[in-house]
Amino acid sequence: MAKPDWYDTTDCDTHDAGAPKFCKKSEPGEGTERSCAYDGARVVLMPITDVIHLVHGPIACAGNSWDNRGARSSDCQLYRRGFTTEMLQNDVIFGGEKKLYRAIQELVGRYPEAKAIFVYATCVTAMTGDDIETVCRAAAQKVSIPVIPVNTPGFIGDKNIGNRLAGEVLFKHVIGTAEPACTTDYDINLIGEYNIAGDLWGMLPLFDKLGIRVLSCFSGDARFEELRYAHRAKLNVIICSKSLTNLAKKMQKTYGMPYLEESFYGMTDTAKALRDIARELDNTVGGLEKRVMQDRVEKLLEEEETRCRERLAPYKARLAGKRAVLFTGGVKTWSMVNALAELGVEILAAGTQNSTLEDFYRMKALMHQDARIIEDTSTAGLLLVMYDKMPDLIVAGGKTKFLALKTRTPFLDINHGRSHPYAGYEGMVTFAKQLDLTVNNPIWPVLNGKAPWEKGEDALEGDVSRAAGLAARLDGEDTKNSRVKVPAKNATVNPQKNSPALGATLAYLGIDQMLGLLHGAQGCSTFIRLQLSRHFKESIALNSTSMSEDTAIFGGWENLKKGLGRVMEKFRPRVVGVMTSGLTETMGDDVRSAIVQFRQEHPEHDGVPVIWASTPDYCGSMQEGYAAAVTAIVSAIPEGGETIANQVTIIPGCQLTPAEVEEIKESCESFGLDPLVIPDISNALDGHIDETVSALSVGGIPVERIRLAGRSAATLYFGDSLADAAGELQNKFAIPAYGFTSITGLAECDLLMTVLAAISGRPVPERFRRWRSRLMDAMVDCHYQFGLKKVALALEADHLKGMTTFLAGLGCHIQAAIAATRTRGLDQLPVDNLFVGDLEDLEDVAQGADLLVANSNGRQAAARLGIKSHLRTGLPVFDRLGAHQKMWVGYQGTMNLVFELATMFQANAKEAQKLAHN
Repeated sequence: MAKPDWYDTTDCDTHDAGAPKFCKKSEPGEGTERSCAYDGARVVLMPITDVIHLVHGPIACAGNSWDNRGARSSDCQLYRRGFTTEMLQNDVIFGGEKKLYRAIQELVGRYPEAKAIFVYATCVTAMTGDDIETVCRAAAQKVSIPVIPVNTPGFIGDKNIGNRLAGEVLFKHVIGTAEPACTTDYDINLIGEYNIAGDLWGMLPLFDKLGIRVLSCFSGDARFEELRYAHRAKLNVIICSKSLTNLAKKMQKTYGMPYLEESFYGMTDTAKALRDIARELDNTVGGLEKRVMQDRVEKLLEEEETRCRERLAPYKARLAGKRAVLFTGGVKTWSMVNALAELGVEILAAGTQNSTLEDFYRMKALMHQDARIIEDTSTAGLLLVMYDKMPDLIVAGGKTKFLALKTRTPFLDINHGRSHPYAGYEGMVTFAKQLDLTVNNPIWPVLNGKAPWEKGEDALEGDVSRAAGLAARLDGEDTKNSRVKVPAKNATVNPQKNSPALGATLAYLGIDQMLGLLHGAQGCSTFIRLQLSRHFKESIALNSTSMSEDTAIFGGWENLKKGLGRVMEKFRPRVVGVMTSGLTETMGDDVRSAIVQFRQEHPEHDGVPVIWASTPDYCGSMQEGYAAAVTAIVSAIPEGGETIANQVTIIPGCQLTPAEVEEIKESCESFGLDPLVIPDISNALDGHIDETVSALSVGGIPVERIRLAGRSAATLYFGDSLADAAGELQNKFAIPAYGFTSITGLAECDLLMTVLAAISGRPVPERFRRWRSRLMDAMVDCHYQFGLKKVALALEADHLKGMTTFLAGLGCHIQAAIAATRTRGLDQLPVDNLFVGDLEDLEDVAQGADLLVANSNGRQAAARLGIKSHLRTGLPVFDRLGAHQKMWVGYQGTMNLVFELATMFQANAKEAQKLAHN
């Protein structure tokens, strides 16, 4: 007895030398990635958008597969719901026919928009003998829509057989059951086009320009009614190889409809497809002597190809000479070989699972004679090809994606999991763009570089010297010729700055049992407390000298001395931190002399250190005030003596959160080091509840520990603005200083690990090696989300440097970077539009940005410009909870930030796609 024609045996087997047996059955344990007949059927049918797809079986088939393909719809979304009878143990034992019958009626009642219901048999229900065809006939008598059985249990064959069986179902139950409202001479059907990522929508504009109407599409963006009258088209165009050739043959035999096999991937194949379609339509309509459609096509090709080549030129220049391995599951491999060749990409090896012998010969003819055909499609086989060929790029389906990325090789998904359409001329440009973004993403040199524990001694010494020389490099900058533009306008609108006194207050809060005293009018301290409380959700230990009109005229010495005396008597602090305001600095109060006089008049308070930092409002911003206070702390309190082995002084920047400061401490401790963190907000502003509430700052570094900083083996500072503070310890106690502009990013974290290993004399702990591996994995998983995303930033200078470098290193385009103040190191940032400004300026330069990076006050700019992604960072962050617990430093913290940003971009991309086709 002859096999049914959906097996298409002539295309399956061959004994030709070097040619694979494409229909070879999977062998037990061979590890191939072949799929089953059920999957093949759902691939063909489930893109029909307005029907219920009911899977009859236990949970596995539907539960593991619903809504996992990228077929898109411009209207109904019913096809994206997962429907299953979810057979349980009793159903398997006693049969599931009654449950299926009731499920059909129940679903039709609950989803009245459904135009039909397809019922899929699975392995279990086929094995138990459930007669889904009889059940469907019976149920159809009770409901008002067609109920169509799809008898494709997985064990009957592979995905190709499922595709073809689905074609049989469509031919038997759907096609020819209705008539279109009208027909034209240029109606065609597309067969095997599933509108993956919107491919169909890239082809429709070409057909519209030519006057060709797609009557039915099997089955991308398809409505059930459209498929019913597909028999009235003039031509069938098969897009996806042989998967539905049996359907086209049956329609030719029954309706006299010719068919073509074409591809719309790449310029060459797109042009060939349009010419072939035009020729067939002209022949069908009026004979070969009429070239109406062919003339239209030639005119269209001249326009489209010229425009396409111009747009492809910059991508071709960057892709030329790249070498790729190509492996697909359903897209025509030979067609992708052609598209890659058009971009100057050399194919080292190619393979496929579901194409035919004809496809094999076509792709072999297009490749270099030394190119390899992949026969072993198991994980081990594919890995062998990757390691053997060492390609610059792997182009394959989603099942191979993470295998490729684990080898740190750029990867482009061309199967159903992709997010971008590649069909037609517009699709070809998108294809080139995505190839370029993938293979030329800046993460790859970093990922493929050596880890700190893999480097030789000379390289490690160079890295350590680089950290030690940061301050010298900053001092050597030509600040007179800085490219950082300063404000030219006279009015600041929506300032992003915080006052220097606020920065000094933040620094003082990192000392245990401290009380800050602001020498100025009382409103200044009120605003500082409010700003810091909004951000940290904490009570802020800050007092004021409460300057009045009289003292503003006659001098504030007495107010400062009275303030010092009262806070010491009332609150009993272990240390008092004094900072000045614009008022007292403008008056010219000699704060140093006032403190000396207070000491002489009140010897009973000699045991309480008084630290003073000059922080006028008109000099700098929060960052400068913080740095001034830290410099004052390390200048006043530390004492010299014999070096304490393994003790290091850590000076964290004001851009770091309490959680990040704690991560730095724990990193040092992992190397056996004892860190003195000055100041330490990790336990002072981390959101904890104490047994007793104190009016003083609680949890920071004790004064006794600060005194030991003069005996540390090294100083590590995090933020360029703190180079002077580290320099105080270096000049006074000869302690070597190592600087880090940022420790967010793979290379930046590697540098920290190198320095800690050098200081401690210990190897990098396994904990960090594991987190480094996780970060690398996160970067390869998420890098698709970052390519050419436009970013605008407005932050304090140190924070701006770290975030800008990090985002640029992931492939983002930095559209604009706005600093609160002009400081050393800004000139090195990878951005052209770099200046000092306010949040009104942000509104002017962030138009069209994909991401805004600013504190919560940037929300107005984001709303005005319609920017969905606003990464809150800096100070203040008051419209999101837990800002002080964000941890974006080190390997683990960088991974957190990568995921957070990638999730933002991914969500917004899906929202944009939804809006575009609604």
